[in-house]
Amino acid sequence: MEHLSRGRRSEISDAQLHNRRDALVEIFEGEWAEIGGKLARCKKPDDLIRLFTPLVKSQSWISAEVELFHRASSEPTSGPVLRNVRAQIRCLAEPLYVAEQASRLAKEKLDQVTQALAQAQGSDRRHFKRLRKQRRKQSWKAAIRNLELINAEQKLKVRIRGLESSLARAELLRFVRSKRYELMPLNLANAVAGLPHMGWRQSMRRNRGVACPVANGMQYQVFKAIRYLATAARRQDENAFVRFFQKSISSLPRRHRSAQVELAENWFFLERALRLTYRTKPLARELPFEITNRYVAMKGRILSPVQLLLASEAKIRLGD
Repeated sequence: MEHLSRGRRSEISDAQLHNRRDALVEIFEGEWAEIGGKLARCKKPDDLIRLFTPLVKSQSWISAEVELFHRASSEPTSGPVLRNVRAQIRCLAEPLYVAEQASRLAKEKLDQVTQALAQAQGSDRRHFKRLRKQRRKQSWKAAIRNLELINAEQKLKVRIRGLESSLARAELLRFVRSKRYELMPLNLANAVAGLPHMGWRQSMRRNRGVACPVANGMQYQVFKAIRYLATAARRQDENAFVRFFQKSISSLPRRHRSAQVELAENWFFLERALRLTYRTKPLARELPFEITNRYVAMKGRILSPVQLLLASEAKIRLGD
């Protein structure tokens, strides 16, 4: 005999959970230089609203995936309240269906009487006028009842959106503060993909054993290589700092091979990112994030013919 599992039924399937995790991994890796360092410094759940603002304003598919963490809400962080409101929504489904059908039927009956009145003559007109008055009243009452239930459902949906966002931000911050896992894009995506349908621990548990095919993309590999070099670099002066990076790119460990090729090809941009970052004097923990941010921004600029030639000449020849 098959035994039913205990506990509440999950509102998100494994396939949906893993697909959302994969989408979030792509987002977090691509934006890690922007959000990774700041995330660790968030003190309150609402600090996450400001953190995710640039991603939501991107006007791309990214905004829909992270809007949950960005949406402002005055609702309290409460799982039991959220479950209760969801239950209220479910309980409204049948009465709403019945009210919609009743309103539609009452309107059809009114239309039938109205059509008959247009064709009636003599005493029949008086009969259909009285009947139309009754049907109008019935149709009006049915429409009002239907509208009341629609408004009640909409109010509950608004509450749910607020509760979901409050709960999701609180759980995300709990994951960061727990320090049980390294703060990196894959772990973060594993922990928050199931929000707000489950807590971060359950989301992590269900995701962690399933490989992510998009993890460790090029942009995140570049960040890790820059972090590796920035951690080893000494910051005596700007030129020595830049020379260290230039010399060390060729001797990066094997695990950074892909990023090594990328950085060597684009030394023109990395050098300028290094110099600008050095001059702002960031804290050591912020250094790799600041460098990567500027490097990515500079690579995205349109270059003049002269700059294109300089960039070509500046490439580091690996193995030379």
